[in-house]
Amino acid sequence: MPLFVVIGASTRRVGLTETIGPVFVFVWFWVGLTFAQAIFGNLWATLSPFDTLGRLLFLDYRYESPPRRYPKAWGKWPAAILLFGFAWIELVDPFRDSPGSLGILILVYTLVAIAGMFTFGRQAWIENGEAFAVYLGLIARLSPFARDGEGRVIVRPPLAGLAEVQPRPGLLALIMVALGSTTFDGLSRTNLWVSRTAALGGFARVGALTAGLLAVIGLVALAYTLAMIAASRVVGGRWHALAVRFAPSLVPIVLAYAVAHYFSFLVIEGQLGLAKLSDPFGWGWDLFGTARWTVNLALLSATLIWYVQVAAIVVGHIGGVVLAHDRAIALFDRGAAIQTQYALLAVMVLFTATGLLILSG
Repeated sequence: MPLFVVIGASTRRVGLTETIGPVFVFVWFWVGLTFAQAIFGNLWATLSPFDTLGRLLFLDYRYESPPRRYPKAWGKWPAAILLFGFAWIELVDPFRDSPGSLGILILVYTLVAIAGMFTFGRQAWIENGEAFAVYLGLIARLSPFARDGEGRVIVRPPLAGLAEVQPRPGLLALIMVALGSTTFDGLSRTNLWVSRTAALGGFARVGALTAGLLAVIGLVALAYTLAMIAASRVVGGRWHALAVRFAPSLVPIVLAYAVAHYFSFLVIEGQLGLAKLSDPFGWGWDLFGTARWTVNLALLSATLIWYVQVAAIVVGHIGGVVLAHDRAIALFDRGAAIQTQYALLAVMVLFTATGLLILSG
């Protein structure tokens, strides 16, 4: 992707805000922490303010049962729905950079988390309903670092943690939201999309962006569903059960798309955040002497960005293929395992080609 496109997209998203809030949430937290999780492991399990609140409010229910037992049928669905809500706010909400709006949304999400932990218990809600804990937990399973049952840091082969992910309702939906929303974010920056939506404003623009977001998530889910239907005809059984079992193989692609689309965004807007540390509320402060810092665009070149993007997508898809193959070998005999991978491999190639096409556009 040309450098001016990346910088323009970054500036349009958070660069015009007066406060540090959007930079902190959409750059450092959403992008920076995602990358850190993939490298260092599940940092969010320690940093999460929602988990900390649950502990401080004694919502563990160690000596009594919570008011309600968490329904097994819900699985990860609450996390998937809340993650879609966050994606909508990031990519569609016209008021996301308005003063105070992000704070209100954070407060609402915090109240939802407290209500979930109060009703079902801290652990049940954090593991199933807290969108960031579930999503970032999946990303952390790509890391070579993890903790054992006693809390000690251990080293494991990269991607190995995904083999331990258990099938749960809503897990596939959450992965589709993560993958589809990132794909749509890239699509919405292309000349094709911009040229057709530039004249829209107000509710029409919000409607177009919402429809586009839903459509891309739906198309990604459809492509994966067709691959699983084809695979299920080889081995018999229901395609949905197979789709859930192979869902973790898409997590490396989720990270690959995040790196490809947001690497330059993190580098450019992350610098802006350092400047805003001195004046977090836009009141003219200079607490740390960084308020006059400017973004150094020389840190990136169009060539470097393109190489990082291509490498991320290619490596991510290779990781996905390897994981899918290992899962197939574990589930079926060798002949059937290989045959089940043909359709999924075709979808992986389609995702790769689509990702590269979007990045070039």
